[in-house]
Amino acid sequence: PRPHVAYVGGGPPTYDAEPTALPVAQPHELDALIADTVLDGARYGTYTLRAASVRGDSARYRGEPRRDALLTARFGSGEAALVLVAVASGARAAEGAHLAAADACRWIGGAVGRSHARLAEDIRAGRRGDLKSGLHRLTDRSFGKLRAHAAELDVEPEEYSANLRCLLLSADPDCRTRVFFGVGGGGLFRLRDGAWQDIDPLVPEPAAVTGAPVVGFGSPPSETPEGDRLTMDLGIATAPSPYIEA
Repeated sequence: PRPHVAYVGGGPPTYDAEPTALPVAQPHELDALIADTVLDGARYGTYTLRAASVRGDSARYRGEPRRDALLTARFGSGEAALVLVAVASGARAAEGAHLAAADACRWIGGAVGRSHARLAEDIRAGRRGDLKSGLHRLTDRSFGKLRAHAAELDVEPEEYSANLRCLLLSADPDCRTRVFFGVGGGGLFRLRDGAWQDIDPLVPEPAAVTGAPVVGFGSPPSETPEGDRLTMDLGIATAPSPYIEA
């Protein structure tokens, strides 16, 4: 069992959580402004979704913009609908990091939306292989656009990139599978009883793989006593080639 933690990160917050200073605004670039906090949510099938993106305490203190971007979107209708939650974080200290994060969410959202019917069908049927190859392709394509845009801006690719974490949720009440995928640093945590539980699947080093498969490393998702299937990790947490450096 993983230990419960009081906060997420390498250390406790060093600044108060209250907003302090606003980022500098340019009159001809008001569309680049990003709100301090974004909230969204919905209820489908057996789950309730509550999503938030909040400016960090340090950024509030220093008057820097929120580097994270949040996208929540529903594609399709009825039980065949697919809900996407995407959170991206731009490179630390990079100018325009919040814009890169917004682009990453928008482009992965467009890619998932165009393929939502097939993805929803694969999730309901539990087709891990099809999901893995499909989401690898969509993620590669989205981050390829980021690299192309970095070239247009005449900046290094790593300066206009983002870490990305996504959840795909079926609206079918009989489907208890939640699909998780991402690129770069980050994790997946669950809030229970006031503490964060790290449920990011443990993927061992290739040389350490022995014995039977484990959840998140090739085995079918296991079920909780309530019937919920543990998040299906598709092994896309490392940067895909050829678009992102390791």
